[in-house]
Amino acid sequence: MPSPSRLGGFKVLKDVARVTLLSHDQSRDFPSRLLQAVAEKKINLPYLTCVKDGQAYGLNMLVDASSGEKICGLISNLFQGLRPEATESAILSIFPHRNNPEITGSLFQAFGRNRIEPDAVANSPSATSVVLKASILEQASRALFGPFSFGAYRTPADWKLAQKGKEKLYKEVVASYQEQRPKVYGLEYQKGQELVNISFDKKRMADVGASFRELANRGANINFLATRACDRDNEDHLLFCIPSTGTASITEILNGAVQKEKIWCMAPVATFSMNGPHFGDRYGIASELLQAFLEKGIDVIGLSCTIASITGVVPSEQVERAVESIQSCFEVPSIIKKGG
Repeated sequence: MPSPSRLGGFKVLKDVARVTLLSHDQSRDFPSRLLQAVAEKKINLPYLTCVKDGQAYGLNMLVDASSGEKICGLISNLFQGLRPEATESAILSIFPHRNNPEITGSLFQAFGRNRIEPDAVANSPSATSVVLKASILEQASRALFGPFSFGAYRTPADWKLAQKGKEKLYKEVVASYQEQRPKVYGLEYQKGQELVNISFDKKRMADVGASFRELANRGANINFLATRACDRDNEDHLLFCIPSTGTASITEILNGAVQKEKIWCMAPVATFSMNGPHFGDRYGIASELLQAFLEKGIDVIGLSCTIASITGVVPSEQVERAVESIQSCFEVPSIIKKGG
């Protein structure tokens, strides 16, 4: 048995509600309109993913449990035909993953072996965040001890004891002020990426995890990862970005875990990521970003807002304009272009 991967730790955010949307509204401004309405109601989104797949937008949003009914009513009133429900949930984040597919792969394998089915998964630059039904949070936490080690926490009991009395530290706190231009610690972007879009049976999560570990063996990094809302209860829908290698090699790596006809690739794309002091605790930031992209005609393929970071995918030829748009609405002290 391989030695456990040593991580810095993991964090839990409880008392949140998950709202999932799968909309076939083909208007380019659908996500922007939705998030603008959410921002106007001052509803915080500690977790958000937005992915366009073909003709459908898939969104997973997490809000404070007290805002669950409020956001569902808002969406129903704004968009005819959408009747979302709020599900009692929790967010479990492990860190750091260093864009290493082996970490995500080990997580998927652990969940697969323990028959734990997450409702959503997304990577930030530093952490992998999993959305779970609140009722299985403890089971999922126990599953982490085996593939991973966490410094002082040698067992689930050690970790649980250390959390007593700290619950309030893990609640997101609304910033007490509103900057004219939200601050960004730094912005990175990278061209030459391939977007891989897969659908797979939830029972095959451990097999998908093994494929991710094979990606790690081949030296690939994952620069974006998010699951999308799916209209089939037994399926997961996952998108991730890796350096371009060619569709044939991806199909080969995923063989056995995903049917060939359920693998779709797009290249070239570019990824970007940034973090800031209030990204995880202030409403309206994602709305401002999407509105700036909309005004510049930038096609957002995928967007992930988790922990204190935003990660996105755009067509490669649009990434310079995307960077300019980010600079127009955020205070960006440094920009780093990674890769070639």
